[in-house]
Amino acid sequence: MTDRRFSYLRLEDVSVEVDDGTLYCDPLTSLVAYPSFERYLIEVLPSFAEDGLHFAIGDVDGLREYVSERRAGDPTSFGHLAGNACMKTVGRVTSGWAATELADAAFRVCGTFGGDEVIVAASGISHEQFAEKIRALCSMIKAAAPRPCSFALGTLEDHTVTQNGASVAYRRIVSLVDAQLFHEKEQARSSGRHLNGSVTDLGLVNLLDQQEAGHPARIGGGL
Repeated sequence: MTDRRFSYLRLEDVSVEVDDGTLYCDPLTSLVAYPSFERYLIEVLPSFAEDGLHFAIGDVDGLREYVSERRAGDPTSFGHLAGNACMKTVGRVTSGWAATELADAAFRVCGTFGGDEVIVAASGISHEQFAEKIRALCSMIKAAAPRPCSFALGTLEDHTVTQNGASVAYRRIVSLVDAQLFHEKEQARSSGRHLNGSVTDLGLVNLLDQQEAGHPARIGGGL
């Protein structure tokens, strides 16, 4: 039997059965953990793509430097305790934001790959509404957490996705959004700065016009 003593469950977000019908949450942020949320998104993607499926990925700005500064000034802040406290706040703010701002959406889920990032998926609202709500989340995190969080977002333009094609569609759009966020962070770092809580909007993403993308692997760089 699987040992689940360290699993945190969020049953209220489950609308379809995935494995045993349970989404497992990251104990630090309370966001749905990888790979549970990935399996869930792939499972529901064909259903909710019809209403326009939106993705946003956020990555905390300058977390590595913040942890170093805290450790230098506070000997009790050993290891990554300061980073953990920051991510706990980011998760709390994101969960509270989703409960109110995405309450009327046909579908929503907030997850994490682990590290210092969050991912939000939603459908049943317009691209413009989703982008506006992500900007609001960005502002809320900046006001509440010790470090801001920058986001990139996009909307799946293809409204017909088969179950067989769901995995490729998911990996493409997540990889494209991640690549854009990584590009923005790299540009900022090369100029000696951090993004400081920005939002980059890719707009509508037509998967037929894109080269196949691999699994997102660069998220959580702590830039």
